[in-house]
Amino acid sequence: MALTLANTKIRSSGYDGDRLSSLPEHLICHILSFLETIDVIRAGSVCRKWRYFWVEMPYLNFNVDTIWSHPELRWSMETINGKFKDFVNWVLMSQDCSVHIQRFRLKYTNYGGDYTFCRWMNVLAQRKVQRLDLKLLSETPMELPRCIVNCESLVDLKIYFDLYCVLKLPEFPGFTGLKSLYLCKVEFSDPVVLAKFVSSCPVLESLIMHSCVFSDFKILDITAPRLRNLTINVLAFHGDGLNCEVVIACPSLVSFDLLGSPSWLSFKDTNSLQNVLLYFDSDLSDIATFEESRNLLNSILKGIRNIEVLKLSPAFLEFLLLAVPKPECFSASFCNLKSLMLYVTMDEYDQSIIHLLNRAPNLEALSVFFEWWEGWSDNWKMPNKDIPCLRDHLREVELIDIVGNNNELELIKFILKNGHVLQNMNIYWGKELENPSKIISEVMKFPRSSSDVVLTFFEPQSDIFFRQCRGKIV
Repeated sequence: MALTLANTKIRSSGYDGDRLSSLPEHLICHILSFLETIDVIRAGSVCRKWRYFWVEMPYLNFNVDTIWSHPELRWSMETINGKFKDFVNWVLMSQDCSVHIQRFRLKYTNYGGDYTFCRWMNVLAQRKVQRLDLKLLSETPMELPRCIVNCESLVDLKIYFDLYCVLKLPEFPGFTGLKSLYLCKVEFSDPVVLAKFVSSCPVLESLIMHSCVFSDFKILDITAPRLRNLTINVLAFHGDGLNCEVVIACPSLVSFDLLGSPSWLSFKDTNSLQNVLLYFDSDLSDIATFEESRNLLNSILKGIRNIEVLKLSPAFLEFLLLAVPKPECFSASFCNLKSLMLYVTMDEYDQSIIHLLNRAPNLEALSVFFEWWEGWSDNWKMPNKDIPCLRDHLREVELIDIVGNNNELELIKFILKNGHVLQNMNIYWGKELENPSKIISEVMKFPRSSSDVVLTFFEPQSDIFFRQCRGKIV
């Protein structure tokens, strides 16, 4: 997209110039950093002052799909790729080599046997690149160039594959300055190499593995002394997913998101953990015995007992029901838990909701997402007993996708009746509900323990659960 400035004139006190050029140079550089490099170069034809601005730009963005308009109508893919390589080579050779590259973005088709990519990475390492964002289509397994692995200036690395591709991880120490690593559609074949790679990144703080494949893994071991944020998401992969044991040993870990169903999950030395999302995509009782399922649940609950924020999927709640009949399997208390988010699809979940509330005496915020289905029977029976968090701490409640069935109304009535310090209850209607006025009238008649509670009703919000999970579910 070309930058157009022809009509942005300002006239004041005899000064005649375009608004963008009158800004400080560092602001102009920041604005142009959002454009692709080809558009920054084109901007030089609009303003004489910018003619060679791109020569010292520390932000480089190259995309083989958008550098020309409909190139496939004129050239073959081989010609397109050749012209794109020539353009990137020309920019890298023409720029001031003394300027350190702050961010380099590249979308490129990396054919097997093509060493152009390695040469580009070597130039970036020499120019002390800080952030590297790669979107690649590779026909063969890809190996990270040694120059990038040894690049001490690199702090942020993102690698996206258009199609699943094997990434050969280095078996030697490297990434001494890397703080953030994002990998998408990467196939891992050796659990030992992956574990060694992660543990050898001395200052790594954020690791996201999105839609990755862990083929033939028995154990996925994540051990990193300074890792604070970890996401493992295999929901988009239609295969075995995460059918292995997951071991997390990260003493500095604060946030952990697991999207997929492991055969086992255990935490070691994770006392700093505060925020956890467990989005199991299948009922583990289908792939494990009853005793194995209870033991796994006990291991998980012990590992997350000190957290402050917890988000759970329907499959995990169904899994949680296994522990309800036996109190010894549900002995963990969440004394630090402040916020609980649940996604409910089955009518038996009243038991797991109440047991979780009972085990979180200091809970302050509750969100429940309902998914209505035709087989849902209205049979929830709320207990007639005091729940500590409702009595002393629960102030904020969100109920999403309400359609007015009896189970939902029973939960609303129960919370209003027992929420002594409740301040806000927000109710989001489901898309299927056409006229909520009757339900509103019924809800407003429910008895309330808190005189300060404010009920607010909202129009349907699509995919609000996934947005609140920070967009990590696809």
